[in-house]
Amino acid sequence: MKIVKLNKFLIITFLSITALMKAQDSVSIPKKAKVYFLRSTGFVGSGASFKTYIDGELVSKLSNKKYSIHEVSEGKHECYVLFGGLKINEKVEKCEIEVQPNKITYVQFFLDNGILGFKIYCKEITEEDAKKKIEKMKEEVKYL
Repeated sequence: MKIVKLNKFLIITFLSITALMKAQDSVSIPKKAKVYFLRSTGFVGSGASFKTYIDGELVSKLSNKKYSIHEVSEGKHECYVLFGGLKINEKVEKCEIEVQPNKITYVQFFLDNGILGFKIYCKEITEEDAKKKIEKMKEEVKYL
């Protein structure tokens, strides 16, 4: 009789403790978003591809009149482009973007040609503007 009562007590204690415990700690999985890079710079510089970077990592080589699609985690990211033999600190303007989960962020690259050289920069554009431009472009399918 004592063994039965002891077994019931142990079972109730065990069930009470396990009910309070979590089976797993909830691990937050970063949500993903898409970033579209668009390049349509006209005739100037059209022979060479832009090396596009997100957070310092080379993600694609983008030819003129092309766009590329990249999946990133939500939050802030730094984008920039290198053209020709430039190094990271030469004439490179970085663009900070804020991406939201399950949304698309559109970034267009520009090349301004001046008397003393050229300037490359990127800027976030609206979805409406991007869709008009993408209609005239092809997707760059060779990703790194």
